[in-house]
Amino acid sequence: MAKIYTKDGWINWEYIFNQGAAFTMIVGARGTGKTYGAMKELITRGEKFIYLRRLKTQLDNCGKATGNPFKRLNLDNDWNILPFSVGGNIEFRKEDRNGDLVAVGVALSTVATIRGIDFSDFNYIIFDQAVAMIGEKPIKNEFESFLNFYETVNRNRELLGDKPVQVVLLGNANRLSNPYFTGWRFM
Repeated sequence: MAKIYTKDGWINWEYIFNQGAAFTMIVGARGTGKTYGAMKELITRGEKFIYLRRLKTQLDNCGKATGNPFKRLNLDNDWNILPFSVGGNIEFRKEDRNGDLVAVGVALSTVATIRGIDFSDFNYIIFDQAVAMIGEKPIKNEFESFLNFYETVNRNRELLGDKPVQVVLLGNANRLSNPYFTGWRFM
């Protein structure tokens, strides 16, 4: 367990990403730095990623200055990662609309049924708030939709000799009965 946390008690994202697991699910208390730390690690490594949210309304809020998930990271690290709406998704770029791409934001509720998207240049997915809050709108066949989206992104990379896309599912411990725990038979 000591390697999972830093000496300061934060999640040790360097260690977790270095394990190379295709799926990692981190569920814990609110405000413990799950999203912050995962995104910081990938940005520091120079890795762009897919920022996945469950619902389109959640993603839309992330596309506003007030809901920008990089706001605290920007303040703490003197970065300027900004959201830009592009065809129903959000591109998070450094400095301006023409800046380096850091992440593309997509909503599971809309991309899970779409096929033929080329995400071959993304090796990581951060699924923020994967565990729905109590009272939040359910997604029909959510686990299967997630697996379909993963297959769209991963595109049989292992058959080509490449590493699989790494997904980190992040959630607050507000309900253990969720589509991912039951889908993977953790429950």
